[in-house]
Amino acid sequence: MISRAKKYVAVLLVFVCVCMIFSPLTAYAAEDSSQHETVKVGFFAMDGYHMMDEEGNRSGYGYDFLRLMARYWDVDYEYVGYDQSWDDMQQMLEDGEIDMVTSARKTPDREEKFDFSRPIGTNYGMLTVRSDNSTIVDGDYSTYNGMRVALLNGNTRNEEFADFADNKGFTYVPSYFDTTAEMEEALQSEKVDAIVTSSLRKTNNERIVDKFGSSDFYVIVKKGNTELLNEINYAIDQMNAVEGDWKTTLYNKNYESIETKNLEYTEQEKSIIAQYSKDNPIRVLCDPTRYPYSYNENGEMKGILPDYFRKIADYAGISYEFLTPATRDEYIAYQKNKETTDMSIDARLDTDNYAETKEWGITAPYITMQLAKVTRRDFDGEIKVVATVDQTASTSIADAMAPGAEKLMCSTRQEMMEAVRKGKADAAFVYYYMAQAFVNSDTTGTMAYTLLEQPTFTYRMVVSSTENHALAGILTKAMYAMPQNLVEDLAARYTTYKAAELTFVDWIRLHPVATVWVLLIFGWLLTTMAVIAMRLSARKKAQKAAQEKAEEMAELAEHAQAANKAKTAFLSHMSHDMRTPMNAIMGFTGIAMKNNPSDEVKNCLEKIDESSEHLLSLINDVLDLTRVESGKVKYNPVPADLKSITDSALDITKGFLTNRDISFKIQREEAKIPNVLVDPVRLRDVLVNILSNAVKFTPDGGTITFEAW
Repeated sequence: MISRAKKYVAVLLVFVCVCMIFSPLTAYAAEDSSQHETVKVGFFAMDGYHMMDEEGNRSGYGYDFLRLMARYWDVDYEYVGYDQSWDDMQQMLEDGEIDMVTSARKTPDREEKFDFSRPIGTNYGMLTVRSDNSTIVDGDYSTYNGMRVALLNGNTRNEEFADFADNKGFTYVPSYFDTTAEMEEALQSEKVDAIVTSSLRKTNNERIVDKFGSSDFYVIVKKGNTELLNEINYAIDQMNAVEGDWKTTLYNKNYESIETKNLEYTEQEKSIIAQYSKDNPIRVLCDPTRYPYSYNENGEMKGILPDYFRKIADYAGISYEFLTPATRDEYIAYQKNKETTDMSIDARLDTDNYAETKEWGITAPYITMQLAKVTRRDFDGEIKVVATVDQTASTSIADAMAPGAEKLMCSTRQEMMEAVRKGKADAAFVYYYMAQAFVNSDTTGTMAYTLLEQPTFTYRMVVSSTENHALAGILTKAMYAMPQNLVEDLAARYTTYKAAELTFVDWIRLHPVATVWVLLIFGWLLTTMAVIAMRLSARKKAQKAAQEKAEEMAELAEHAQAANKAKTAFLSHMSHDMRTPMNAIMGFTGIAMKNNPSDEVKNCLEKIDESSEHLLSLINDVLDLTRVESGKVKYNPVPADLKSITDSALDITKGFLTNRDISFKIQREEAKIPNVLVDPVRLRDVLVNILSNAVKFTPDGGTITFEAW
């Protein structure tokens, strides 16, 4: 066994050495890449402008500007001073500890110490108070008198605010802080009444009561650092020429959020909210037949839309109760009864015109629904029968999406999709999440859906003509306060497939081909183990018999040698025969991987693929070892022409390239010594194996280069 292992290692070493000498894919030592310029950037904490999470991920206007500038400048940034103040940043720049700082406005004092870039944005000073502060009224400067104002040390806005206060005729008591975070904390803990900062700071639970002193801001470098300033200006010039209105884009991305809007409820709105108490809840209606958007389960309204309404109603402090129609007809009856229904949350309205004729109050749109086409996986593309429901809107969609098709009328959309699954209809058109939930929960694996770009349908909430229409504005404010991806997050609860619900029988039904191959591999392994066990048992018996009879030892040894040769022949034949099903296993596994399997199935497929690769490698190794053991591999060096050998290998390789989109380049120089002592057959085999691997592992669109000299 030790001798055999040594032979195996020796063969591998010889193969590796030959590959290194004759490989057509010449490996080049990586040339040293040019050294990027490293610039130390002052990166001080300011919410909205410079931010960094616990994992070190940076964001904000200033960070986005730096990354945008890096598109046009061969630079690596070193971010310095996140825990430092704005005053510290200027001092560090002056002392040469950093190379540049962004967000600086021009002042005479700064222009003596620093050089300024092209403008990189516009900001203004802002005076903010807590959102719930009702004593300071916007623009009523008599309410400003005597307020305690937090100011940032070293901020040029301080002088501007003093001039602004003097001009408007109010007084204030200043308090100075080193960081904006300290100022925000002081405001929220009511240690101060208001804070003065740049508009580059993102507000949080605050209301802007005044703005003053709009001006540009810049990148600043140390006075005289002309070389760095020229590189910065060059990058900004390219941004101005190529990136459009990038300043507005960056501002909207980092500041135009709901937090900058005045979302607090007015006293009048609060009085409206108070009308809807637990004793007088608002009565809410939605369609019970649109799973997962809205549906009735055991007398309780569930789904994406009811869950969304609960979020905004709770935010606004409105008491509510859902009406619970069990059928579509009951839902329509509720819609027509103004005495029982105060509002509907699933009104499909593209404009305000229809709502105005009905004297409804309407909110802003809160969800846009796309259609999806639901079909079987074996759908041939022609819709002969389309499933629909007996409703005007749905009928028009069926007419538009499948003109001329026969209509199969169903009572619900769920029934429509079931009709497609059972083969009674070719397709059904339903809302996207509805299709997603149905297909994801289908354990037969026969269904598929296709998302359609058009048409789309905008949904709003409508307030009955008998209720205060200002309720629509209250709900809209709550909508704006919701997280941006709330609808998607709520939808995931209903549409995400739960792997725990998949039984073993379901898995076999979903993946019959993979199941067959897994069973075949398992059977082959059991057979191989049985054969090996039988041979080991026979060998032990032979050894025991040899010890008992010296006379029979020679004969048994001869039989053992014959058995060994038979094993070698068997493994040689078997290795050839086994490679064909192994390649099929690997091919079908790859196809299964491309069909969007679930995470658990994907994990199983990856393990099958990994095991198949390993098993194929073992099979090839067995084939090589059996050749060595059988003495079929011989090295016969003779004088040979290298060009003739390489020509032969290249001709064979060109056959591999049939039906492949691969560029095959040949670069050869006249050999200084054309004839060498070599085994032509073995050298050609090595070249063909290497080139076939190159073709095998080069994707379409790639290039293979063969070089020889």
